[in-house]
Amino acid sequence: MDLRALPKVELHRHLEGSLRLQTIIDLYRDAGEPLAARTLEELAPEAQVLRPMKSLAEVLTYFRVAQGAFRDYAAVERIAFEAVEDLANDNVRLAELRFSPDFLCRPHRLDWDRAMEAILAGIERARDLDVAVGLIAIVSRSYGIESAERTVEFALRYRDHLVGFDLADDEINHPPAMFARVLAPIREAGIPLTAHYGESTGPEYPREAVQALGVRRLGHGVSVAWDPSVTALVIERGVTLEMCPTSNDRTNAVPSLDNHPAQQLLQEGALVTINTDDPGLFGIDLTHELSVATDVLGFDHGELRRVTANAHEASFLPEAVKDDVRRRHFGWVDAP
Repeated sequence: MDLRALPKVELHRHLEGSLRLQTIIDLYRDAGEPLAARTLEELAPEAQVLRPMKSLAEVLTYFRVAQGAFRDYAAVERIAFEAVEDLANDNVRLAELRFSPDFLCRPHRLDWDRAMEAILAGIERARDLDVAVGLIAIVSRSYGIESAERTVEFALRYRDHLVGFDLADDEINHPPAMFARVLAPIREAGIPLTAHYGESTGPEYPREAVQALGVRRLGHGVSVAWDPSVTALVIERGVTLEMCPTSNDRTNAVPSLDNHPAQQLLQEGALVTINTDDPGLFGIDLTHELSVATDVLGFDHGELRRVTANAHEASFLPEAVKDDVRRRHFGWVDAP
């Protein structure tokens, strides 16, 4: 099976983690504040995580350079366009891009609404690339409840342009129940919820995310595998797991790729999907992650079809869009 030629679905990809190294260099230079690193080889050690780190917190420090590249609205539009272009080049035909308006806009005090307009313009410019794209707004938990409330208001304002809502950033100090009240308007508006839990915390966090927040998906959800009762809960509730093997290895969510629980959870009946998380940050694409799934995690072709079908079904994009994409691109998923 030629994995690169295979049409794919990606549910968990951060816009802020999708920047090309050359784009980062260009944007700093064009803003009159060139980086000391002038080549891709010089920038990579500062802007990419290419080996396992001690923790998620350590990995998040490497976002600083990419975060600073969102210099103005033209930069935001370019980054959004290139993110879709990279998806198309990897033959990803159905994708969700998530972003935190506060994280994206804060370094250069960009207006959230104008930044959203720039993201939409970049995606619109990429419309001929044949990638169905949905946007998810993220609360950056470490920015506090006031930022979360503002992000909820932002999402409600752009309800017609967003397919979902997410919580990300530090897990340990921000248990799910902390956000139950804040997210009530999102649930009332019928905006689907996903949340990063079970990446750097134990299974009690994804359990609480399912029970207190009513999430339909879990970002990563690695620790779901550590407690059979939590595994049973996500299976019973039909909660999809947005698993990202290379990311989980480099954030120390798993002791090694050999110990990643994706295949175990899939075989137990969980709705596992495979994603990149931050392709620019980790220097990967979805073809790479599917190769990891087959070569390291032991997935067979049937399991690749299952995780792709799971991702297609769990996507927050409109059913009519999903049906069209599946008809045109995903006959291989139903092949015997």
